[in-house]
Amino acid sequence: MIDVDCIWKKICEENDPQAFSDFFDHFYPKLFGFSLQYVKIPSGAEEVVSDVIYNLLKDKNRKKHIDRVNAYLFQSVKNKSLNWLRDRKKNENFDSIEQVEDYIIEESEILDIEPGDLEVFQLLEDCISQLPTQRQMVYRLLREDGLFLDEVAELLNLSKRTVEKHLELAVKELCQQLKSYLQDQRHHPKIRKLFPRSFVFFFL
Repeated sequence: MIDVDCIWKKICEENDPQAFSDFFDHFYPKLFGFSLQYVKIPSGAEEVVSDVIYNLLKDKNRKKHIDRVNAYLFQSVKNKSLNWLRDRKKNENFDSIEQVEDYIIEESEILDIEPGDLEVFQLLEDCISQLPTQRQMVYRLLREDGLFLDEVAELLNLSKRTVEKHLELAVKELCQQLKSYLQDQRHHPKIRKLFPRSFVFFFL
């Protein structure tokens, strides 16, 4: 897993080309999946995310004043996605949208896992994708994308308590679905990272 703060520092202070590439490769799939929750069309999500990343990286003054680039990017993508939807509805009359293609982020990229661990993370990804949309978004933003509780609450226009409840319910559902597997894997370090400490005793 890359060090986002380190890469962001290299981009802002050194204009490092490799840092730009690493930054794009790390954030694009995450932001694409997030935008897709709003726009529902892959080509729309691609347009939104590309614009947000490009506009951020080219603006030297803006870059200097961003402390939490994760939160900034997700908020920007949300705003851009809503604007994209507004403009599309304004300019076109349509009854249905094209079918959304499956878009699965490679687990090994997100969590830096070993090949032998792919089974559990593919299983986990399948279970996460079955969660209700908002619950899934809360779980991914907190557990996979590293946003803080208050950042997720502001991003999704929810109270902190509601965000906490969504996370609690998401983890509980995932635990239930994965219980038979996790009973054999509960001390696996990457499994412990994904599930809150409060759920450790669920498997005992």
